Amino acid sequence: LYCNIQETRRHLAKNHFGSNNGDNGCIATSRNVRWLPCHAIDLSANGELSAHVDSVKFSGEIVAGISLLSDSIMRLRPSSNEWDGQDKDGKLEGAATEGENCCISDGYVDLYLPQLSLYVLSGMSRYSYTHELLPSGSKFEFLDVEESHSQCEPKSREVVRGRRLSVIFRDE
Repeated sequence: LYCNIQETRRHLAKNHFGSNNGDNGCIATSRNVRWLPCHAIDLSANGELSAHVDSVKFSGEIVAGISLLSDSIMRLRPSSNEWDGQDKDGKLEGAATEGENCCISDGYVDLYLPQLSLYVLSGMSRYSYTHELLPSGSKFEFLDVEESHSQCEPKSREVVRGRRLSVIFRDE
């Protein structure tokens, strides 16, 4: 397990947070990433992870996690109503009404996290959005664009979350 954790840290540092030499799509940074000790979150099938922004007192610019045992849905939503594009009720200005346009949300983004997936929160997603896990049985809605058609076709998948074990990586 220790070797896998070190390998994941090297992968994150090299492929996502290393210096950008123009050919690997990295996020350019002016510093080397210094990792804090990783930790695990063990959440039962009916456990909750409420909306929050991780404290800057306990970690730096990067929060990343590997979902080990179960698929889940992580919801990112603006952390305040002062977010550009939101009205006083927290809705996205100009957002479509139900059925009007499947491509516009109410200011949130759902991330489907299949078993063994890696997610990384940095920049705007790290500081300006809360993140939470949706309960088991939630629907993940996505757009299916067929090659023969240029229209968005809304689809959904029910995600039944079992026990969720994740390993969390943070930088200093």
